[in-house]
Amino acid sequence: MKLFDYRKSYEKNELKIQDIGNNPIDFFIKWFKEAEDTSEIIEPNAMTISTVDKNNSPSSRVVLLKQIKSRSLIFFTNYNSNKGKALDKNKNICASFYWPPLERQVIIKGVANKISEVESQSYFSSRPFESQAAAIISNQSEKISSYESLLKKYKSFIDKNKNTKLKRPKNWGGIEIIINQIEFWQGRRNRLHNRIQCVFDNDSWEYKILSP
Repeated sequence: MKLFDYRKSYEKNELKIQDIGNNPIDFFIKWFKEAEDTSEIIEPNAMTISTVDKNNSPSSRVVLLKQIKSRSLIFFTNYNSNKGKALDKNKNICASFYWPPLERQVIIKGVANKISEVESQSYFSSRPFESQAAAIISNQSEKISSYESLLKKYKSFIDKNKNTKLKRPKNWGGIEIIINQIEFWQGRRNRLHNRIQCVFDNDSWEYKILSP
């Protein structure tokens, strides 16, 4: 199946290196808020993260960004999942956001670390009861006999614990991506896109304009 005839002309915006300002994280927050305000974007915090496992095999999947800090991003997961196990072996991680209605992409590279148990518990406690239960009963990435068996296990757990305060599993919590590099991509006409790469080195940010 050939897809040669797929064509889109990107003409909505432009990006100049001076637009970034002194702190690319602040600029990322600006772009993120614009994505939040765009009704066509359902989940602006959906980000694709890529990891490499013990066999040097890459994997990518979409997770939800839950916090933006001064130089890091935080998402939550089961530490025994494929991504959790991969990050135990190799802490290097890549995260990307693609917001088609704005014709924008952001690619972030960094190092992943688990956040404190106190921080993980704080977020877990803020989740709906049903989401807490799902995190407890799901052995993420493990083989199951059927989806129906999972639902049965979930319903049984809900029925037994509906009047209790659930405890966060030790194998569930936050991952913090310490950002070392961030690239902003703005689609432009004739595939001559704007690309600006920001690299954190010696306690400061260095900017580069990249060829599309």
